[in-house]
Amino acid sequence: MILGILLAAGRGRRIGAPKALLTLRGETFHERATGAFRGAGLEVVVVTNAEVERTLPKRRPGEHRVLNPDPDQPAGMFASIRLGVEAALALGAEGVVLLPVDLPLVTGADLRTVAAGLGLRTSIVVATHEGRRGHPIGVGRDVMDEILKAPPDSTLRDIVRLDPARVVEVPVSEGSILGVNTQEDLERVSKRAFSVN
Repeated sequence: MILGILLAAGRGRRIGAPKALLTLRGETFHERATGAFRGAGLEVVVVTNAEVERTLPKRRPGEHRVLNPDPDQPAGMFASIRLGVEAALALGAEGVVLLPVDLPLVTGADLRTVAAGLGLRTSIVVATHEGRRGHPIGVGRDVMDEILKAPPDSTLRDIVRLDPARVVEVPVSEGSILGVNTQEDLERVSKRAFSVN
């Protein structure tokens, strides 16, 4: 079974609010991402922080949540990845598709494409658009185990780059490279917004 992991524990200090709670066309980034996972037919583990968890609506079927108690630690993003992987393994996952919440234009089709790559028992699948690597990133069971054993100061990029021979790139939509870190980024994606399903 392949599950999604939505990384939504960041506080979004540069943009002034947790990115999971930012809105685009009337939907929060959390709603857009979980909708895309549903559109891809994937259950999803959402890694949140306390503020995001208090604000989010009730979980929908197929959505599991885990709290990162200290997202401000130096290894905050990797700690969230590790928490998501642990939760996915507990749910029986043999592979996961990881998506940071700050990519609100990633579609269900993008997620399906990456998940399908993992279905071929590939270790790592990286989404690309016009030759640029982006997200989501899929990892198989062997890499999930590596993530849990890696030093706390590791990054997912370190693990992806460890052995280029085991990485498969798959072309997806432009949403895979349109991350939101600033108000200017949010304005830019607002002009490109399209359905995530």
